Amino acid sequence: MNFKLPTLVSTVAVILFSGSLHAQETKKYDYVEAFKPFFYPQTGTATRSASGQPGHAYWQNSADYHLNVSLNEDKKEITGTAEITYTNNSPDKLGFLWLQLDQNLFAKDSRGNGVVPLSGSRNGAHGEEFNGGYKIKSVKLDGKKEVQYTITDTRMQIDLPKELKANGGVAKIEIEYSFVSPDYGSDRMGIQDTKNGKIFTMAQWYPRMCVYDDVLGWNTLPYIGASEFYLEYGNITANITVPANHYVVASGELLNEKEVYSKEEINRWNEARNSDKTVMIRPESEIGKNKASGTKTWKYKITQARDFAWASSAGFILDAARINLPSGKKSLAISAYPAESAGEKAWGRSTEYTKAAIEHYSKKWYEYTYPAATNVAGNEGGMEYPGIVFCHMDSKGEDLWGVTDHEFGHNWFPMIVGSNERLFAWMDEGFNTFINGLSTEAFNKGEYYRKPNLARSGTYLLTDSLEPVMVGPDNMKERSIGALAYYKPGTGLDVLRETILGPEKFDKAFRTYIDRWAFKHPTPWDFFHTMENVSGEELNWFWRGWFFNKWKIDQAVKNVKYINGDFKNGVQITVENLGQLPMPTTVQLKFKDGTAQTEKIPVEVWKRNAEWTFKVDSTKEIDEVKLDPNSVVPDVNLENNSKKPA
Repeated sequence: MNFKLPTLVSTVAVILFSGSLHAQETKKYDYVEAFKPFFYPQTGTATRSASGQPGHAYWQNSADYHLNVSLNEDKKEITGTAEITYTNNSPDKLGFLWLQLDQNLFAKDSRGNGVVPLSGSRNGAHGEEFNGGYKIKSVKLDGKKEVQYTITDTRMQIDLPKELKANGGVAKIEIEYSFVSPDYGSDRMGIQDTKNGKIFTMAQWYPRMCVYDDVLGWNTLPYIGASEFYLEYGNITANITVPANHYVVASGELLNEKEVYSKEEINRWNEARNSDKTVMIRPESEIGKNKASGTKTWKYKITQARDFAWASSAGFILDAARINLPSGKKSLAISAYPAESAGEKAWGRSTEYTKAAIEHYSKKWYEYTYPAATNVAGNEGGMEYPGIVFCHMDSKGEDLWGVTDHEFGHNWFPMIVGSNERLFAWMDEGFNTFINGLSTEAFNKGEYYRKPNLARSGTYLLTDSLEPVMVGPDNMKERSIGALAYYKPGTGLDVLRETILGPEKFDKAFRTYIDRWAFKHPTPWDFFHTMENVSGEELNWFWRGWFFNKWKIDQAVKNVKYINGDFKNGVQITVENLGQLPMPTTVQLKFKDGTAQTEKIPVEVWKRNAEWTFKVDSTKEIDEVKLDPNSVVPDVNLENNSKKPA
C-alpha cells in the first residue's frame, strides 16, 4: 500500500513542533542494556531453525480457489460462488475452520467503522452510507448439505461435522455470496467515475481462508482497516462475468483470449509480448466503439498465489510491453487507465515504469513469478495484489513512478515472502520502502533519484511520540503508520546495509532470506536469525533498539586535542555515545589543506564504553572533526557531531 506524502509531511510537522528531541534525552547510555544476551525468546524448533531457515518439519496449509463472479454495474453489486479446496498439512486435527470476510468492514455495525474517529480516516468507506458487507446465501462442505457457521464481524467459523485429518486432510467448501461494493473501499478497492464509464477495482471480494500456522494456530485478527492481510498460498482460477463492453484485467494469465478480444487486439498483444517498447492494445480512439450488449466472461488463472484481484471498465485504454527476466523467461507489463490519465507525462509511461521495476527486482533479489504485471488506474492511493496493482488515476511523472515502483515492489513483500501483515506491517511496507530506494536510483540513470540525508531523519524517526516499530498497525496512531510501517524500518535497512554490514554482506543475507522464505510464512525472528547467520555478525543490539524500543542515536565529538599541542605530533579524538542505541562510528578529519581522512570505530567499542579516545597519526593542521560525513546515520542531535581542535 502507498502512504501518501502529505500524511508524512503533516506527521513530521507534528513531531518537529513538539519540542527538541535531544533536549528530552536524560538517560545515560547503558552498554549492558544495549548488548545484553538472550535476545531470542526460544531456540530452534522442528519448524523454524535457529539459523533462520524453515526447519526440517516446516509445514503450512494451502488453499486453492475456483471463483465464479458476476458484476452488476448499475447496482455496483458482486454476486459469486467461491469453491475452496483447503489442505491441512499441519500435524493437528481441525474441528473447525476460520475464513476472512473482509467486505464486512463496510457493514454499518462493523468494528472497523466503530474505530473511525470524528476527524475521519483513510480506512473504511469514508462515511459512505450504503448496505455493505457480505450476504451469505449458503455454505456447503464437500459438495453435500449446508454446514453450520458463525459470522463475527469480518470472520466466519465453520463447524466441521467431523475433524479434518492432520498431515494432508482436505476439505472442500462452497460459498454463495453477494455484496455491494463501496465507492472508496478503505483505499484498497472501489469504483471510480470517468467520462467513458466507471472503473471497478475489485479486491477482498471473495471469502478467504485464515492462516493456520505453527506460531499462533488460527490467525483470526479482525480486519478493521489499517492492518492488511495474512493469507495461504494456492492456485486460483476465476471466471469473471461483466457487461460485454467492459475490458477486464486481473491477477495471472488470461485463459480465453480469443473469446474476449478481437483479432486485431490479439495481434497487438502478440506484438507487445515481443517488444521492449510499449505497444498500444486498445487506444483512446477505440473507446466507445464496442457496442456489444449482454455480458461476457473473462477467465483467469494464477498459480502459487496468496490472493486474486481484478478490474473492469468500458473506459480502459490498454497498453503493454515485454518483461525480460534473468532466467530468460518473459512476463508482460500491462497498463489499464482511462482517457483522463493518458499522456507521456502521466499513465503513458506506466508500462515503462512497471517493466523497469519488475526487471530490477528480479535481477537484484528474486525472479518475478507471474505471467503478467498489470498497473490499473483507479481511486486508490496505491494498493498491491499478486500480479496486479491499483494506483491513483491522477498520478503522473515522479509520483506515478514512485507509486508504481512501490506497489510492484510488494510482489516480493508480501506476495513472494508471505509475512503476517496484520501483525508486522514493517515486514512488507518497510522492506518494500527499502528496496524502492535502490530501484529508484537504478531507474533511467536516476531520473527521479535524490540521495536522502538520513542523518536529518533522526528527529522524525527517533522521537518519543512514536510507538515502537514492532507495534501492530491497529495498535498505533494512524498518523504514526507512515513512520513505523514504512520509513523507520526502511531506513533501518539502509543503515544496516550502508553502515553496519556493508552492501555485499547485506545483499547476500537479504537474498538468502527471500530465497528461504519464498511462498512461506516467516516471522521477525526468522528474518533476524537469517541476517545474523548469513552475515556472521551479532545484531541483537540493533534489533532491540530500532525495532523493539524507541532508543535514540546520538553520537558526539567530545574533544579534539593535538598531542603536546602540535598538530605535527598527531591528534587525540574523544567521541561519545550519548543515545541508548549504539552504532559503528565513522569519524572524518578535514584538514585545512582541503584533504580529508576517515577513521572507523567498530560497534564493539560501545560494548563496555560510553566514550572512546583514540589517536590519529596525522601531520596536518585540522580544520574540523566530523561524525558520519556521508549523512547515513539518523541522529537526534547533529549539533554535537563536529568539533574543531581545542
